[in-house]
Amino acid sequence: MSHIRLLSTDFDGTLIQHFSDGRCTTDFAEVLLHHKKQGGVWAVNTGRSLMHAVEGVEKFQAPVQPDFLLTNEREIFHRSRERDWVPEAEWNQTCYSRHDELFENSQGIFDWLRCHVDANSGISLAEENGQICGVITATEADMNAFVDLLEKESASMPDFSYQRNTIYLRFAHRDYDKGSTLGELCRVLGIKHDEVLAAGDHFNDLPMLDGRFAAYPCCPSNAIPQVRDTVLAAGGHIASQPAANGVAESWHFFHAERAL
Repeated sequence: MSHIRLLSTDFDGTLIQHFSDGRCTTDFAEVLLHHKKQGGVWAVNTGRSLMHAVEGVEKFQAPVQPDFLLTNEREIFHRSRERDWVPEAEWNQTCYSRHDELFENSQGIFDWLRCHVDANSGISLAEENGQICGVITATEADMNAFVDLLEKESASMPDFSYQRNTIYLRFAHRDYDKGSTLGELCRVLGIKHDEVLAAGDHFNDLPMLDGRFAAYPCCPSNAIPQVRDTVLAAGGHIASQPAANGVAESWHFFHAERAL
């Protein structure tokens, strides 16, 4: 049996590149088949909502389906025998409650945000169910500037945080990110830290790539510099190939390393 029991992969940028056809590559398909044959679990750990994650996975057309979808960087859903996506009720409900409470106490930040958006082109609000949930900027340079301002504005609220990927940013409770959600999944499944491979390419993947929740962090060659630095610092692997082929390369690297 493989020493890697859980494969946790980001989706956009990590399994599919933005200019690709969105389909699974041959190399990654072979890894998935071998991983599943050895009793392994696959979780897609994404910033997408459940609906958009399901759409992406269906288009991806992998030879096996994920066992779990970790969505919005904080929710957990498992695949039922009926092929429905069922929420991990306790974790998800606590997550929703803590975010509702945080946002209720963050009206000062949201008031500042509305004024900032009204006064600046190149940035717009994102909403879910009538609640501000994040922002979208025109360029990554605009996002860099906004993040600097946001961190100063929210400095007095230590639980107020965010998850960022390119020009998209989602507000979040500091306790909930891709890393802590991966940690909860491992707790539920009884999977140890040294049985987890995690793969990502962008800012919102950093919490699952710093070595706290996965002993085998990795990134494809198209990962941003901050991700590459974090993976290296955690003793992980930077692939020479992009996207899904890079994840497959890393999977083989860690198996070959273990065999030495």
